[in-house]
Amino acid sequence: MSTSSKKYDVFISFRGQDTRETFTSHLHYALCKENIITYIDDNLVKGDEIGEALAEAIQDSRISLVVFSKNYATSKWCLNELLKILECKKLHGQVVIPVFYNTGTSEVRNQTGSYEKPFSHYEIEAINNESFANTVSEWRAALAEAANIPGWDSQSRTYKDDSQVIQSIVSDVWKKLALMYPNELKGLVHNDQHGSYTESLLKRYSRIGIWGMGGIGKTTIARQMFAKHFAQYESACFMENVSEEIEKFGPRYIRNKLLSELLKRQITASDILGAPFIERILSGRKFFIVLDDVDNAAQLEYLCSELDDLGPNSRLIITGRDRQTLKGKVDVIHEVTKWNFEESLRLFSLGAFKQNHPKEGYKLLSQRAVAYAGGVPLALKVLGSHFYSRSPEFWEPELKNLENKGESLRGIQEVLRVSYNGLTVREKEMFLDIAFFFKDEKRDFVTRILDACGFNAASGIVTLEDKALITISYDNIIQMHDLLQQMAFDIVRQKKDQTSRDPEKCSRLRDIKEVCDVLKNNKGTPKVEGIIFDLSQKEDLHVGADTFKMMTKLRFLRLYVPLSKKISTTIYHPEDMMPFSDKLRYLEWSEYPLKSLPHPFCAELLVEIHLPRSNIKYLWHGMQKLVHLEKVDLRESKQLMKLPDLSGAEKLKWLYLSGCESLHEVQPSVFSKDTLVTLLLDGCKKLEILVSENHLTSLQKIDVSGCSSLREFSLSSDSIEELDLSNTGIEILHSSIGRMSMLWRLDLQGLRLKNLPKEMSSMRSLTEIDLSNCNVVTKSKLEALFGGLESLIILYLKDCGNLLELPVNIDSLSLLYELRLDGSNVKMLPTSFKNLSRLRILYLDNCKKLGCLSEVPPHIEELHVNNCISLVKVSSLKALSHSMKGWKKEISFKNTIKLDAPSLNRITEDVILTMKSAAFHNTIIVYDVHGWSYNGVHFWLPGCTVPSQFKFRAIGSSSSITIKIPPLSKDVGFIYSVVVSPSFQMEEHGNNLEIRFKYYSESGDLNFINSHSIKDVSLDHVFMCYNEPHFIGNAFEFSVTNLSGDLNGSYILKECGIYPIYYSEFPRLAATMNLDRDLEKEIALELSRSLGSDFHEYIQQFQSESIARYDDDGDDDEREIGNEIDESVERRDENERTSIQNNQQDLNLNEKCRCSSFDCFMGPLSYLWRLIRHGLL
Repeated sequence: MSTSSKKYDVFISFRGQDTRETFTSHLHYALCKENIITYIDDNLVKGDEIGEALAEAIQDSRISLVVFSKNYATSKWCLNELLKILECKKLHGQVVIPVFYNTGTSEVRNQTGSYEKPFSHYEIEAINNESFANTVSEWRAALAEAANIPGWDSQSRTYKDDSQVIQSIVSDVWKKLALMYPNELKGLVHNDQHGSYTESLLKRYSRIGIWGMGGIGKTTIARQMFAKHFAQYESACFMENVSEEIEKFGPRYIRNKLLSELLKRQITASDILGAPFIERILSGRKFFIVLDDVDNAAQLEYLCSELDDLGPNSRLIITGRDRQTLKGKVDVIHEVTKWNFEESLRLFSLGAFKQNHPKEGYKLLSQRAVAYAGGVPLALKVLGSHFYSRSPEFWEPELKNLENKGESLRGIQEVLRVSYNGLTVREKEMFLDIAFFFKDEKRDFVTRILDACGFNAASGIVTLEDKALITISYDNIIQMHDLLQQMAFDIVRQKKDQTSRDPEKCSRLRDIKEVCDVLKNNKGTPKVEGIIFDLSQKEDLHVGADTFKMMTKLRFLRLYVPLSKKISTTIYHPEDMMPFSDKLRYLEWSEYPLKSLPHPFCAELLVEIHLPRSNIKYLWHGMQKLVHLEKVDLRESKQLMKLPDLSGAEKLKWLYLSGCESLHEVQPSVFSKDTLVTLLLDGCKKLEILVSENHLTSLQKIDVSGCSSLREFSLSSDSIEELDLSNTGIEILHSSIGRMSMLWRLDLQGLRLKNLPKEMSSMRSLTEIDLSNCNVVTKSKLEALFGGLESLIILYLKDCGNLLELPVNIDSLSLLYELRLDGSNVKMLPTSFKNLSRLRILYLDNCKKLGCLSEVPPHIEELHVNNCISLVKVSSLKALSHSMKGWKKEISFKNTIKLDAPSLNRITEDVILTMKSAAFHNTIIVYDVHGWSYNGVHFWLPGCTVPSQFKFRAIGSSSSITIKIPPLSKDVGFIYSVVVSPSFQMEEHGNNLEIRFKYYSESGDLNFINSHSIKDVSLDHVFMCYNEPHFIGNAFEFSVTNLSGDLNGSYILKECGIYPIYYSEFPRLAATMNLDRDLEKEIALELSRSLGSDFHEYIQQFQSESIARYDDDGDDDEREIGNEIDESVERRDENERTSIQNNQQDLNLNEKCRCSSFDCFMGPLSYLWRLIRHGLL
């Protein structure tokens, strides 16, 4: 059954007694609210076997949501449902999304916890019942399979409550449904001619090229393949219009967008991703990637070079019109030929009759139409849409007209024009406007502008979509096939005087040469209605004084710079220009050169005005009728002194004035109509007052940050969600702020406040607050504040000079994710601080009075303790080793030079343990929910020698050191360490330097490059990192380079070291980390499965050795072995306490950074042996 013929979007499998009245009912409601057709079984009385109707409902669904709850396994009905669901996944590619509701993946996977007891009963019931025993085995296998599918965990720290989990699930379902049947496949028949062949190609080849002429259906075929198969891969990405997107945004942006989709995390231009990293990611997983419409060889070379390392189970499909471009980049090229007559008739009939065959009396007419379309799918769709619901009397003259045109590529254009010709005059104008100015724009934006042009835009857009002239993406972007866009260009050119080649006779201009000709030579005429020009495409542009005078019908003027590019055009212009047309609806001119808009200026029909980075001092003089104006963008117009009177702007919603440094007031008229939604005034340094006597209801975002002269601020709104008052002159915060019930982000950084209103504690929606550099912040003020901020996620308290201590009730901020205390005067953290279980990021940099650091929360990803010049003692960082979920941990103690020797030893030892834990998880644990992100750890500490735990080391005194180690067969990664010492050249190069690691194979080939920036290192420091799984080899080169990779003498490398991590360390590690029994069991089971016979031989070897060592009497071995690890830990703690008590003198740095090792070899292995003896393994 094809995806398009499914009856239901979603089938929900759930245990009624657990979730019917709660989670599942809310989930069902949320799905239905989004118009997602959902099947839910409301039968309260169930037996053991699922009925035929239910089985059909499962098979007739595109997606199955399986809600695993505590009692799911107690229902044989649920377990049989799961078998059917997984059968549909295997046979029909059904998407399965598990939801773990108040139960863990390990419980489901291994049938432990609440899943253990039901299966114990099933096993008893299966005695002497072979058939049922097989069924139980199938249930176990099904649960294990389902638990390994990426899904949603209600107990995740990401979610505050069930509603957030449900919101994420609905969003995920929506995106997957959008991938299954995008608009390109709407009403499309299956083409057996290409479908079966491309299916066979997918089975045989990893890289497939799809080649053919425009409109022949390359994208459609790729979409069909993607929609059918994407769910079978670990990650999938369909990149549309690649060549066009690269032209707009550049190849690096598209490459990062592709990697972001594949890695399921945002990759930005600042991220340095080396080839080895990409190779490791791409080679180890199953990807389905489509690069659509690539016709530039250099672009394809760039993208394919990143995809060279795709594994054999991945699939890459590239579509394009240039066969030579595809050659050498794919394993096979499939030529998309024209459709045969039978399938062409079916596709045409779907458009013309909404069925796959002609209506009675239309067969011969349909055959004539299909014959002319020539088997081109785009022509068939457009032609079919044109004839929909038309009488035979309409068909006859239309077909005769087409048949007289002849058949050729131009004939296809004539076919496409048939649908255009069938539009009304106004619909034609809308189509041309979209083709020239609004392709790939948001639907609501296009609707607003076209409505202002007098069109019924909503209705017209629907008509254009029905006529197959545009498509609307799932995220409401208006799209258009490039053949249809080219047709629009041709239509506009043909509309001018047939004997003239002058561009000014065109109604719309976008060709660079034509635009330059018209603007330079004052060729404007009343025919010109719109101009669009990319200012990054040409070096200079001449604008004549009378250029716009004659363009009396000009509606759109857009001289813009794409987001990813910079203006490269020098505009030559007269001091005075004649006025623009009074028909303007949209005006955009980046870096507009004049002091004001040409006088007289009429804004009566204007909807949006964009003049960013302009030389404008004022827009216009006097009052204007602004009945349509909705957006004004004058950002970075540094000479703007005053806004015009905007009291007539009845629809004004967005006012962007960021960086207008000369603006000294915003007239109250701006707020007179209460329509404003967003007000951006950040960086308006001369603005002194911002008030409104009206209580506003629409305003949602206000940003006045950096308005250093602003003293008086009085705006209130029921709808405020974001408020940024940072670095202004405001001193009094009104109590009304507590009534902003929708506020989620508040920035008060740098305010010289005299008060913190107690009403702030009632802001239940607040998730982010910045109180940095506010001297009003004290322990008592925070204690009163924290009690009510139950939703707070981000808290900034940087440079708060009067903050000497955090209140004990800080643990009431149970959702806190990031805390910045850098530069404050806190002396220590309260013991309750360790209870912040969701805290990930902690900054304590430049806390000059911090003397000791107690135990940190367990899930910290970033710990920054730099320049803490009074810090002497650190209790333990061991908790960091327990939380490994595919995160990179940053631990930094730069320039913290007073740390005592025990603390230095403890920090180093705990960080090495954390790095081993990262290697353990990278090697053993399969990330069901978190994808394949690898754990990494980076660490800085003052010191002048590599820690003693590093067996392989080399000493040097230059900017480069190489170290060789013997070949290692059972290592699973390396910890790198290097001692960095600043030289006299450091001041010359600042912070633009990095440590670079190169890793060579035994044959001398470069296998791996990694780099880490060097910042704020002013004395000898030890840097350690574990960042990647290892590559086979035995030579390492460490160097200090600039960002281009050239050696640099600003820092000297005194020593480097390599610490191999071995499989054999993992049993020890599992015990040292003191994990709970269920998790230890699962880790050990995963370990056993991963290491196979070698691990069991290791255990057996340990068994004999441990018995020989400890079991003298044969009776007490278990007791002694069971206590050994606890005794070892007690010995370590006692030794450390003694060392701390006896350590009364400062040690030199060389002594401080020599770390004592803790031998825990036999204890952890005995722990695993105890698990075995008790039958836990």
